[in-house]
Amino acid sequence: MATVEEPIRVLLVDDDPDLGAVTSMHLERQDDAFETQVTHSAAEALDVLDGDVDCVVSDYEMPEQDGLDLLREVREYDATVPFVLFTGRGSEEIASEAISAGVTDYLQKGTGTDQYAVLANRIRNAVAHRRSAEAAAETESRYQTLVESSPNAILVHDGEAIRYANERLVELAGAADADEVFGCDPVSLVHPEDRERLADRVDRVLRDRESAGWLSWRLRRFDGGIRRVESRAAPVVFEGVRASQVVLRDVTDRYCREQRLEALHDATRRLLVAGDRGTVADVALDVVENVFDESVAVVWEYDSGDDSLAPLAATENATRIAEKAGLEAGVSPLPDWAVEMTVFEAGDSRVVEEYGDRDDAVTDAFETVFMYPLGEHGLLAIGSTDPRTFDDAERDLVGILARSVAATFDRLESGE
Repeated sequence: MATVEEPIRVLLVDDDPDLGAVTSMHLERQDDAFETQVTHSAAEALDVLDGDVDCVVSDYEMPEQDGLDLLREVREYDATVPFVLFTGRGSEEIASEAISAGVTDYLQKGTGTDQYAVLANRIRNAVAHRRSAEAAAETESRYQTLVESSPNAILVHDGEAIRYANERLVELAGAADADEVFGCDPVSLVHPEDRERLADRVDRVLRDRESAGWLSWRLRRFDGGIRRVESRAAPVVFEGVRASQVVLRDVTDRYCREQRLEALHDATRRLLVAGDRGTVADVALDVVENVFDESVAVVWEYDSGDDSLAPLAATENATRIAEKAGLEAGVSPLPDWAVEMTVFEAGDSRVVEEYGDRDDAVTDAFETVFMYPLGEHGLLAIGSTDPRTFDDAERDLVGILARSVAATFDRLESGE
């Protein structure tokens, strides 16, 4: 017998008032949870039917509209509310028609009180089943809302196919839409060199039903691009099938920053053994080009005698753009009105936007220039021919490089 702790509101429909009253009495005696309301026709039942009714129990033979007519109208109102046909007239034809109309249960009236115990049990089970289904649907709805609003990418797979993916996963994978993701082999999203490493985790989650903690690997997007991700997985049952729910977070930016920091540490070691200012400038530009992926950069050296900045070293692309703009190769010193001199004298880094439109710019070939003073020794300038911004992370990394370069110039100047 199913246990339902909440009140169960039962709508009884019987054209015989005495039978309706007897049924009501016995049901409430069977279980204190039952709250019955008796009506004597289909029309009356429909008038009082509302969303609070947990179960309809109806006689079959009634004037004007019989129990099957009522069942059809109730189903139009609510397709899931339990409906028990409790009738003194039984036949295979009526039972078949009732089933076709969506009856929950079919029970013939008998003699004695045992029939009410059976009826009460059928009602309890039907209501418990409906409430369980509603709770599951509500839980699924809440889960869906939570998953869709998650900042992390989430997918569910059964080892052979992706069965669910939220919008963030679709974006991370570079898919056109969710349909492109659904049904595809989850292994296809893993970089070939990382697949063996993830295979054991998949087995543990799907076969052994064990959760797996965060692991870093490379995700291969649908467009062929690669993103660094971290993922964790947990066993779930999805649509009745054993599956794995995988939560992914994109750590590409963090990974790139860590790689850049490592490269900066390596550059610092190279600067420690640099024997002249030209070598120091070359190391700095090598980092700018190969670590920061910036192809336009100049290390300006300050000449205290002339109170001017002159190029100590420049990237090939910076030289090419300068020559194309009509500047003489290695033009120096900069005029004292140049914005580079202003930034150097102020001693604070600065991103100069719309550089080419300024009156204190030496050329209109650049749109944005990031300038970082090298202490008293000069200036590191990184330029772009397109409008852009340098975010805080980029500024911090350039700052680390610039301070290392300035410290190396200090060492060379002191003769250590």
